[in-house]
Amino acid sequence: MSKHTAPNTKENIPDGISSDLELELLGLDVEETNRQCATVMFPRLVCKVNIYQDRIICSQDGREFSFSANAQSSQALRKLFLMMDGTRSIGELQQICAPNNPEAINTIVRDLDDWGLLDDAAPLQVNSGIETLLELEELTRKLLDQSVEENLFWQLINPTSPKPPIEVLYGFAIEHYHLFSRRCCFQSPVLSFPASTKVRQSIDEFYSQAYGKDGLLMSALNAIGISGEELTDTMPLPETMAMCNGLTFWANYEPVFSLSILGVLADSTLKNFELYVAASEWLELHPGFIEPIRKLVNTKLKNEQGALSHRIFENIPHIDRETRQRFEQQTHLFVEMYHNFYTAIARHYSSAPNLLRRVSVI
Repeated sequence: MSKHTAPNTKENIPDGISSDLELELLGLDVEETNRQCATVMFPRLVCKVNIYQDRIICSQDGREFSFSANAQSSQALRKLFLMMDGTRSIGELQQICAPNNPEAINTIVRDLDDWGLLDDAAPLQVNSGIETLLELEELTRKLLDQSVEENLFWQLINPTSPKPPIEVLYGFAIEHYHLFSRRCCFQSPVLSFPASTKVRQSIDEFYSQAYGKDGLLMSALNAIGISGEELTDTMPLPETMAMCNGLTFWANYEPVFSLSILGVLADSTLKNFELYVAASEWLELHPGFIEPIRKLVNTKLKNEQGALSHRIFENIPHIDRETRQRFEQQTHLFVEMYHNFYTAIARHYSSAPNLLRRVSVI
């Protein structure tokens, strides 16, 4: 089927359309046609249709497009066009009008769409914010559980394993200090969330509850002789900065996704600290080191943060399918970065000659 867009011009397609709408698709790539029509669409004609014995003419705003047809094909096309009212999908039209040659329907729809004679009346598929959050949380937890089983850090501090180097546990505290002390980079951008006042209020409450983690880690590291000045002169591991940069990017450019991982990240981090405190006690680390970190492990805080995350998404009315799919892809990336973060701690601190990676000695 050819097309022409000049005004006040009639354009014909070849004769010979059979009763089941078979077309002479000379020079047409059928595979490409199928690909273009693969998306679910509910076609609706937005033109005037005049049916004559030997042709069907579609007119719109001074433009005319003519379908040449014999008696049988004219009747078939008339049936098809009457059904293009937005209530049936392309698949349904294929089954009704051309079950033996669905490509013919694809071709007609494609050309009508190219001519601007169709609207898509497909219902918009959206999920509420809370529905999307629950799906993403389930996916994130599943991926995190798989990550823990494969992660070198958690294998090292498992009570059934040989005792790990103490430096690995100190490294855990150092890298988390670097991560927590940079939280303003990935928290501040979403504090001004423009879409909802209620969401902003919940975000404020969420972050106020999380405040002070870096101070507690500083106290723990002070107990083993690491001062604040020394930490300021220390470089984080590249994987730690990857976490900071990833979270900062999402907070600036994907704020809704950034909010979607708040609850799971808080929950996972605090569970990790519970395991970490148990390992520190098992290795009999300095009590002054363990006690500040034990304060981070607060079940009440963990539950409140999860509830706040849900409250935020209850005030986000809807998230469309494409956005949800993008968030799912980003969830995989986030979990991969989180996995690499812990793996890097185990690899570096189990063999590093010095506990601190000092900037001043470079």
